[in-house]
Amino acid sequence: MKKLIYGLFDVANSPFQVLIISLIFSAYFANHVVGDPKLGSSYWQWTVGACALLVALVGIYLGQCSDQVKKGRRKIFIATTLLCIVTTLFLWKVEPNPTSIIYCLIIFFIANFFFEISQMFYNSYLFNFSEKKNTGYVSGLSFALGFIGILPLVVFLLNSFILPDNTLFNLDKTKFEHIRIVPVLVAGWFFIFSIPIFKEVYNAKPRTIVKKRSKTTFEMVYKKNKFTNIGKYLIARLFYSDAIIAIQTASGIFAVQTYGLTLAEIFKLYFFSSFSAAAGSLIGGYYNDKVGSKNVIVVCIFFLVLTVITMSIGQTKIHFFIAMGFGVFFFGAIQSASRVLMTRFLKSDNLGQGFGLFTLASRSTAIIGPIMVGTITYFTNLRIGFASIIVLLLIGLFVLNKVKVPQNY
Repeated sequence: MKKLIYGLFDVANSPFQVLIISLIFSAYFANHVVGDPKLGSSYWQWTVGACALLVALVGIYLGQCSDQVKKGRRKIFIATTLLCIVTTLFLWKVEPNPTSIIYCLIIFFIANFFFEISQMFYNSYLFNFSEKKNTGYVSGLSFALGFIGILPLVVFLLNSFILPDNTLFNLDKTKFEHIRIVPVLVAGWFFIFSIPIFKEVYNAKPRTIVKKRSKTTFEMVYKKNKFTNIGKYLIARLFYSDAIIAIQTASGIFAVQTYGLTLAEIFKLYFFSSFSAAAGSLIGGYYNDKVGSKNVIVVCIFFLVLTVITMSIGQTKIHFFIAMGFGVFFFGAIQSASRVLMTRFLKSDNLGQGFGLFTLASRSTAIIGPIMVGTITYFTNLRIGFASIIVLLLIGLFVLNKVKVPQNY
């Protein structure tokens, strides 16, 4: 039952990642708020990058503090989740004209900041909701539930707001209220499916805080004039995770502007991709426990490179559909494997600190990745900007090969 509760939070938070950051609201912002897809894409990527920098700076401090405060992790986890939910509601006020650009970016920045901090602490709870022998399975299951579980919300959005001429609540399509309602529904969904894990962590027996000298953040990653294994892993993740963030934030606008996908086609692609990603998460989770997370990550990076190449040079919609469906299979698996591998380096008394570092590694260079993609796109075109993601994946693969997994793996 605990593994299902853990997975329900992936069901809760997935719509924010998919519908706000990646596909629907980002495309609405670029096409109708800014009115210039190329410039709007750059603004969106730059905002994601700036937010990632703040998350990297604040997350490591909050993680370390949470280990030294009674009920610290649960308090910050619940608070940041609720703050993300409340802030997301304010995106309803983003009207389709340039006067809303600054307002939209500020609200999105704040909501995304709390989302990322909430995710950091959620990842740290994998240790509490699984056993060593099935950590990969629990992680994969949660991602799979996230990919599949939000499909009812997507169906509801399609049939009640996106497709019909007369929408539920009689929203004004000329003012894009049928799109602006998406953040409101995402916030409500987020809250409802967060309740089970809120209840579980709130009622859990608090860990006894033992005042002792713990390793400093620096000592965890660099000791005796060389990077530790956890340090090497975090550097590798720093690059390949940044590539994933860039893919997420750029894919919606890229699909619309390069391949001419309509909003309805984006939804169809999302349905197709969700099942592929769920299958990848479950299969990847199984092999996490069988052959090790590092091996799973290496395979995923290799195929993600092929995916980005195919998406960048493809000429038709069917090329994009096939490449995206193929790529997300490994997208789910690599995310699942990454947090599983991190647990192998940690103990129960440094989970906050460890996953603060984990977040630092996945968000600090997000100021480079999205900004790099946004800037290259600005000076060249969307295809070249998107293809630049390959560089990050290859650097991550190179460094990951130098990581030695702990013997108790």
